[in-house]
Amino acid sequence: MPDVVVTGMGCISPQGRGARTLWDGLVAGRSALKPITLFDVSAFRNASAGVVDGYDAPAAGESARSVRMLSDATREALCDALGLESGAETAAIRAAVSASKGFAAAGIVAGTNFGGMSAAETALVEGKSDLTKANLGGYLFGAAGEILAETYGLCGPRQNLSLSCASGTAAIGLAFDLIRRGRADVAIACGYDELSLYIYAGLSALRAMTPETIRPFDLRRKGTIFSEGAGVLVLENAEHAAKRGAKKIYARVLGRFMNNDAYHMTAPETEAIGIKALMRAALKDANVAPEQIDHINLHATGTPYNDAIETKAVLDVFGERGPSIPVCSVKSSIGHTMGAAGVIESIAAIHSLNEKLVPPVLGLEAEHKDPACNLNAPIGAALKADIRTVLKTSYGFGGTNAAVVLASA
Repeated sequence: MPDVVVTGMGCISPQGRGARTLWDGLVAGRSALKPITLFDVSAFRNASAGVVDGYDAPAAGESARSVRMLSDATREALCDALGLESGAETAAIRAAVSASKGFAAAGIVAGTNFGGMSAAETALVEGKSDLTKANLGGYLFGAAGEILAETYGLCGPRQNLSLSCASGTAAIGLAFDLIRRGRADVAIACGYDELSLYIYAGLSALRAMTPETIRPFDLRRKGTIFSEGAGVLVLENAEHAAKRGAKKIYARVLGRFMNNDAYHMTAPETEAIGIKALMRAALKDANVAPEQIDHINLHATGTPYNDAIETKAVLDVFGERGPSIPVCSVKSSIGHTMGAAGVIESIAAIHSLNEKLVPPVLGLEAEHKDPACNLNAPIGAALKADIRTVLKTSYGFGGTNAAVVLASA
């Protein structure tokens, strides 16, 4: 089977525009959480979130905020992979795609929790009942993949996933499989989601949202903070990348796995049976031994159950090394980007591979660290570490678990 590499990255996050902007904010220990002004939050548990600026609510017939975020992240990722100037015109990107057989036949795997719900809300509020493509195209779950394919001339297989907060990592895994199984030489893995009144009301009702701030691994943690954004990775057959003279190889994708707890619609399985099985199977698929993992980019939502159960899995799978392996929680800085989380956090993991740094965990204080979360989470400043292989994990409501294993190029 072919080797699979990452040749392009794009990101729109609460830290701002660009994969580099995300990383700089994480390493600096900068919180991107702030009061929500998109809609009235007075009735909800928390008035703050990881909001992305510059994306107004859509008018009737316009694409949803999340789809526009994804379009911009995809533009960045394609320019990055194809060696074009950042922000190149669509025509230039299409021409570069057309000139490469592999890119012209690229697959697209898009993962999301809620699709483009802001466009649906606009249609409902404005009373748009006509089922035209202009109205439906803004918020149907398949709209994002269709828009990307039409915009950039990507003619390969297209898949749309909604596996709750495991969606982004699952998208990377399925894009990886498209290449590994010879279905495509290039596959674009996308994760995207947005905040809107309908979405936020539902998330608040689930009571997974903290009324304060997010504190992964801390005794005082009371829940997560939700956010929005889009992340995109361009995955490529390594031989194809070499033949076309790819300018950057960010990382290798070694393996992936998915499973389901089959336990509860929202609560995690308390003995971490599914998570432990996930980690072991992902390592086996990657042909990587537990002792070869140098860093774990955890799901780490800051909820009382998730952090303790995920810690239990790490300590069981990695044994005596478990407490010493550097881990991080990207959510402590930008919040939980839901369907985008797995891709955005994998972008952070790739930066960790290349820069040998683990971002600090915000909201965690040494004197309040939970003994049940006995992991090597940096506090106060980024941690230098010799990182060559990373495990990235994600979990979602409904019990879906997904993981990928990434390695230095």
